[in-house]
Amino acid sequence: MLDLRQFRALLALDEHGSVAAAARALDWSQPTVAHHLAGLERATGTPVVESRASGTSLTVAGRLWLPHAAAIVGRADRALVEVAATLEQARRTVRFGVFPTAAARLLPRLVAAFDAAGLVPEIVEAELDVLVSSLERLELDAAVVYTAPGAPAARGVRRTGSGVLRTPLFTEHFALVVPAGHPLAGAGGLASAAGAEPVHLADLAGERWVVGTLDDDPVDVAFRSAALRAGFDPLLGPRSDDYRVVVEYVAAGLGLAFVPELAVPVGRDDLAVVEVAGAPLTREVTLATAPSLDPELRELMVRALA
Repeated sequence: MLDLRQFRALLALDEHGSVAAAARALDWSQPTVAHHLAGLERATGTPVVESRASGTSLTVAGRLWLPHAAAIVGRADRALVEVAATLEQARRTVRFGVFPTAAARLLPRLVAAFDAAGLVPEIVEAELDVLVSSLERLELDAAVVYTAPGAPAARGVRRTGSGVLRTPLFTEHFALVVPAGHPLAGAGGLASAAGAEPVHLADLAGERWVVGTLDDDPVDVAFRSAALRAGFDPLLGPRSDDYRVVVEYVAAGLGLAFVPELAVPVGRDDLAVVEVAGAPLTREVTLATAPSLDPELRELMVRALA
């Protein structure tokens, strides 16, 4: 049977390099550390540590246990703190992650819903890969995440291999943002082109584009694929992974850009949004929740975010 102390012993041994040092760090006796490591070995069916003249180190099996041990111990420690705080304050803490471009548009409604329900939010703003790994390690209760453009849209709630539930929220379109002085912008301003006829992607051949810093960025890969289907290879201009910087490049006349709707600025008279026929770029925004999250709390989040 697995025991939390087995994982603490494994983590301490990996960090300190010997049973004696691990025992000192844990304030246990050396026989106690050895006992719990032996218990983990029995549960695994193979040794998890090996002794050498230079000290004790983890075997392949022991290293395989490491990320799980860290996640389990971390979650247990967090649970102790949160349960004690909830009993003391009579308010539960919810750790919620969101990618930066969605924060300004989605968080106010969500935090208001948490507050009305007597919950205390701890908000983590991070990029997609950090949010996903944090969820899998049970460091977050939930997060707003997205799929790569062109990925199939999710149908209903689905469970990933790690047990995380994914609930579709909405389809986010990428808006074509141009400088106010561009011929497509009309009289200028973010709303100026709203009533104009949609342009076709093929009509934008020869324009320069502001794109991400990496050639394999999923958004830029999808954009380039759409452009090639439309008959042109995009001419690349400045690069940035921060959409706040991207729109400033556009405003300065350094190129056009596709920007997710949640990141399109408001109240700007130096930018215009132009409708592109066929919506060449979209992505699915979903709520990802840890397996342990209460269904009622998940539904509260869905209602606030959808």
